[in-house]
Amino acid sequence: MGDPKIPSLFHQRTGVDLIEDEKTVLVISTTPEFLRMENSAVDRDITEAVYRRFLRKEIKCINPGKVDNWLGRIGGLWEEPSEIAQEFDTDYIIHFDLDSISYKEENSVGFYRGKAHGHVKVYASRVVGDQRGAFLVFEYEYSSTYPNHYPISSDSMSQRAFAEKFTKKISDELARLFYDYRAGEAVD
Repeated sequence: MGDPKIPSLFHQRTGVDLIEDEKTVLVISTTPEFLRMENSAVDRDITEAVYRRFLRKEIKCINPGKVDNWLGRIGGLWEEPSEIAQEFDTDYIIHFDLDSISYKEENSVGFYRGKAHGHVKVYASRVVGDQRGAFLVFEYEYSSTYPNHYPISSDSMSQRAFAEKFTKKISDELARLFYDYRAGEAVD
């Protein structure tokens, strides 16, 4: 009755409840170079937004600023999640790897419809021998379309405003993979 709670996909698949089990997570987002050319901060915006949502839900999360500082020291690129596990004391590394994001409606110059696709991978950070390693425990193929029914006219909203709204939607959807939520929270 009412507004039922929907269990998180991560909890359903792994049996781990990040809140009740008091696990610490690290969130990192990556996008291909061509996406950063169009929207230089989209991966950073998603990481920050998910971080804020996790804090509101009381999920322990490493500050993305610390991750940015580390990335700056190593030249911005990491090869293996084990590198992250060795640098940060975390239980899980959540990696949002977005391979495409678009804001324009296909075959139409005056309308916006956001589409995103990528993969979510979660690695458990564990000590093996005398070093920390990262081991894949969860994988999910992500896709999103906004709005679902009719595109938004460029006369009613700027592309920047639309991009911000779509990035917020992506962040909401990605964050909800990791905590239980009310069905009403998923309605746009």
